[in-house]
Amino acid sequence: MQRLAAMVSVAFILTLTAMNAQADSRALNAKCSLKIDGATYMNSQCHFSSTADTDSFDDLKLVIVCPNGRNVASTNCYGYEQRVTRNGVFGYLFREEGVARFCWNGGSQRKAQDCYEGLRKTGACWANARAPSSHGAKQTSNIELCAWRL
Repeated sequence: MQRLAAMVSVAFILTLTAMNAQADSRALNAKCSLKIDGATYMNSQCHFSSTADTDSFDDLKLVIVCPNGRNVASTNCYGYEQRVTRNGVFGYLFREEGVARFCWNGGSQRKAQDCYEGLRKTGACWANARAPSSHGAKQTSNIELCAWRL
């Protein structure tokens, strides 16, 4: 009887582990580097995905909670109620005819709203030394986003 109970207990733990793995299908599958204006915002493992014309990256560190303190992934609340409790970097690269537009969350925002134009690919990196911001005429130097598969 004890052996059966131990086997059931092990099966239950394995089932919970499999369910948790499926619940967060994002995995740290790449190494990403993000440098803007000479500052390094990310240089670590990251989640990176790519489609026909869009790349996305995320260091999986950003934590956003609802007023009840629960993570937004496990409970619902309106966007205006959500608060960032731990900073993290995520963003997107929209590619069209060899040129990309880069948008990111600034390391601490809930949305990727800071966007820059005219990045070009060199190896595993997209960069532009004088990328104009889509929020005005401001020029930003040395934007470089790189991703290498692990």
